[in-house]
Amino acid sequence: MPKIAKLGDACCGCGACAARCPKGCVEMVPDAAGFLRPEVDTGACIGCGGCDSVCPAIGGRPEDVVTSVCWAKSRDREERLASSSGGIFALLAHEVLRDGGVVVGAAWASGFKVVRHVLVEDEDRLDEVMRSKYVQSSVGREVYEGVRGALRGGRRVLFAGTACQVAGMRAYLGKLADSEGFLAVDVICHGAPSPLLWEKWAEHKERVAHTALRAVNMRSKTTGWLSYSASYAYAYDAEKDGASASPAPEPDSCVFGEDWYMKAFLANACLRPSCYACPAKRSCGSDITLGDFWGIQSAHPEVDYEGGVSAVICNTPKGAAAFEAVGPCVESGESSLERILPGNPSLVSPVAPYAKRGEFMRDLEGGVDIEEMMRRYDFRAPLAQRVRAKLGAVKRRVLGAAMAHHA
Repeated sequence: MPKIAKLGDACCGCGACAARCPKGCVEMVPDAAGFLRPEVDTGACIGCGGCDSVCPAIGGRPEDVVTSVCWAKSRDREERLASSSGGIFALLAHEVLRDGGVVVGAAWASGFKVVRHVLVEDEDRLDEVMRSKYVQSSVGREVYEGVRGALRGGRRVLFAGTACQVAGMRAYLGKLADSEGFLAVDVICHGAPSPLLWEKWAEHKERVAHTALRAVNMRSKTTGWLSYSASYAYAYDAEKDGASASPAPEPDSCVFGEDWYMKAFLANACLRPSCYACPAKRSCGSDITLGDFWGIQSAHPEVDYEGGVSAVICNTPKGAAAFEAVGPCVESGESSLERILPGNPSLVSPVAPYAKRGEFMRDLEGGVDIEEMMRRYDFRAPLAQRVRAKLGAVKRRVLGAAMAHHA
């Protein structure tokens, strides 16, 4: 019996084991919360050990080495506004695509109910893998094989994902991962929320709106970067019987701290069990680590953060060279892990679970509907904390408006 079959909650769901199996006898199957876990057809297994050899939860990698650390943002304001943070991922992706390469990242699927990794080969589709999606993405066998095929064909590949996904892809690729053509980018990860919770939440939003979702943006900057919003846009009736089409309704948008799904995520109520003891933080082998430079106001008060700023950690000379290649399009400055960590503690440390996580997940898996879940779990902070947060949000909006006016 392969070790992956006995991982239990240590499994991070990267799918590398299923992709590596030469007999196809490992299948990623959703558990009661929607998290993918490997199931092994023991009758077909030949005991080669390939699945165990690529698992991020088995064995381990050396700690990532920091080559350089900086704050950075695209010089193109519109590009920043279209991104989650400072627009650096988009610049790296454009560079790879213009060179005939492939970009791999998380994209919405199945009517915005699911997130899957996809391969993008032209700039017209790049928007699909832009912006953060706070749902665990599945990385299918076809993605692993597509990345390997592109590299063997001499094409460059940019693979973006969480640390565990990068670790899984690197292990699957073996020596190919060290080739000049492969660029691995991991994101500073808070944790991977339950796919089932997201599916139920999306269905709830559609019931309330009486129509289907046509777009979701969990990192809308319409209310600013520091106080970003979760935004949901809906379908509308097409022309019928020669009549004019109904106008599209305005997106349903609210500041992230007021969106119940986002509150459940940030309260650590719905994360994958392995996220509370992540096996890959700062040891996934990525070339570049990207994230929002939360706390830039204190760490670098000289920086104009309107529109978003990225924290960029280059872990390898290859990553440093890739970042240098987009340098003419970037405004940046030197920084340090010590300046990034206060606003991004999950860069190095797993988060602590919500005090009632067990109860929350039992309700979710037991079929309790979203409306009742919202009544049982409001994730409200103590009054004093809410007042401080409200004052801070107002201050950030005022500062953001002043900066926008100045720009």
